[in-house]
Amino acid sequence: MPYLSVMLGKRIRDASGGLMGRLSDVVVEPSAKFPTVKGIEVAGSRARGRRRFYLRWSDIREWRDECVVARVPADGAEPAGGDVYLARDLLDKQMVDMDGYRIVRVSDIRLAWSGRQLRVIGADVGLLAILRRLGLSSVAERLRDLRIGFIKEKVIPWSIVSPVEPMPYDVRLNVGYREFLEIHPSDIADIIEQLDVDQRAKVLALVETPKAAEVLAQILPGIRSSVAESLDDERLSDLLEIMPPDEAADILGSLPREKAQALLSLMGIEEASVVSELLGYEPSTAGGRMTTEFVALPDYMTVAQTIEMLREKGEEAETIYYVYVVDRDGHLSGVLSLRDLLRAPTDQVVGRLMMRDVITAEVDEDQEVAAERLTRYNLLALPVVDSDHTLKGIVTVDDAIDVIREESSEDFAQLSGVALEAEGAPARQALDARRWAGTMVTFMGGIVATALFGIFKSEFATALALVYFVPLALRASHDVSVWSLAMSVRGEPEALSGGGRFARFFAREYLYALAAALLVSALAFALMMVWTTSRVPLVAGAVALFVGVAIAGFLGLVMPLVLRRFKLDLVLAPGRLLGVAVMSVSLLSFLVVSGLLVRAWR
Repeated sequence: MPYLSVMLGKRIRDASGGLMGRLSDVVVEPSAKFPTVKGIEVAGSRARGRRRFYLRWSDIREWRDECVVARVPADGAEPAGGDVYLARDLLDKQMVDMDGYRIVRVSDIRLAWSGRQLRVIGADVGLLAILRRLGLSSVAERLRDLRIGFIKEKVIPWSIVSPVEPMPYDVRLNVGYREFLEIHPSDIADIIEQLDVDQRAKVLALVETPKAAEVLAQILPGIRSSVAESLDDERLSDLLEIMPPDEAADILGSLPREKAQALLSLMGIEEASVVSELLGYEPSTAGGRMTTEFVALPDYMTVAQTIEMLREKGEEAETIYYVYVVDRDGHLSGVLSLRDLLRAPTDQVVGRLMMRDVITAEVDEDQEVAAERLTRYNLLALPVVDSDHTLKGIVTVDDAIDVIREESSEDFAQLSGVALEAEGAPARQALDARRWAGTMVTFMGGIVATALFGIFKSEFATALALVYFVPLALRASHDVSVWSLAMSVRGEPEALSGGGRFARFFAREYLYALAAALLVSALAFALMMVWTTSRVPLVAGAVALFVGVAIAGFLGLVMPLVLRRFKLDLVLAPGRLLGVAVMSVSLLSFLVVSGLLVRAWR
């Protein structure tokens, strides 16, 4: 079975055996279900001045394994305007595979003989095609005969490949354009995320405005900003008007200030004022996460009036599972669930039905606190109020999921010492200064540890049993510090919330660190008696080990809180800083304490 990758480069000879050139492309007319090859493009030999020329299929006399025999083409032979060059137009181009709504790359083209005609069967997107491209055709054929699941041949038939004209030049569909537009917005967003930068806006431009707004909102933040910047201002402003205000604010907040102001001026007055208000809140606060699309009503309305209002305004609200009751000045008075509303008599006043004990969040509270309250009380939405208890918006459960995911990534970055990029953002290059800065800090920590050994070498010479404690001191200090760091990062909102919470948090967690230090030092003392009978270095090493581990636990608890308190740039992340600090400080404390005790008892 012929493949395009195997055909490319095949020698083209004339009837007398002279070399005319090499096959550089295959030309087909795409309209047929399985189109026939109309001709080939040839890269001319040196005798022909390396000039490319076109051979009609009728000019080909014989197709051999080693070469193609053809007659000299007539002058002026050219393919039709709508014909497709398989190598130029399809090979290595991207295709939207509608079977799994993903992007695949066309690695080869499969053809087949039909009498004397050569027909295109489909696009090969499997592993075997890559092997053929690498010149391993024989290996690919053997693997295909083995019929192993994950390396089997994957050919998308040409009959369902639709080279849709409005699509970007190197992106094609394996079904019609209409089916592409009917898939879910999140699936279209997933496809856009897999495309190259210059193609994303082109694909989004094919989607009608209402659905395009949903697609743009579903794209990962790190990619969404670049897609938004590439869109025309008029088009983008139309999308922002349709999107939920919180999503629109997130996009505008990621754009340059001048472009964001220009887009706000193009939006409607009402939509622009709502989005501008949301932009005034810090992105990491409950106000920055909330949406203003909620249902609020006065406490004197009846159930019948409320249901009628829900019919009118329910489509505009983010969620209607809760109806919020406010007084004449907009202060939150209570909340009413949809279930209670439907079960109540139609003439009942909502002020008598509402639940007055409402779980809320302040606009300037940390977004993680709001998400934690949503999950703790099993709520679908959390009302957000200002200092006067005026209802400003709601944080929905999907926002809480986003917050938890972002905070988890941030916590991982702090624990590991690896600064992660925003979700969907392209990975940094290997020469990123932040990576090398962290490596150099770790290296300097090792230099400090080596220098400390040199300073206290006399104590080690007189009490060699202390050497046994050094690996334990480093290992136990590292483990306890990471343990404390994890608890500090996890309990950071509680620790920074003020009042007596910080003292309770610190006392609780540091007691665990002290207990671990005591246990490790006691076990080390008992085990080291197996290797030495000298009591002085054993006691000195155990006490120093306790001090070193206790200090490591303290650093693990305090360091993330200090960095966040002073809003320091976490370029190196607490995990990396803690590793260096623990290596230096805990080892220094171990050497100082053990050295002083040995000198005192000597």
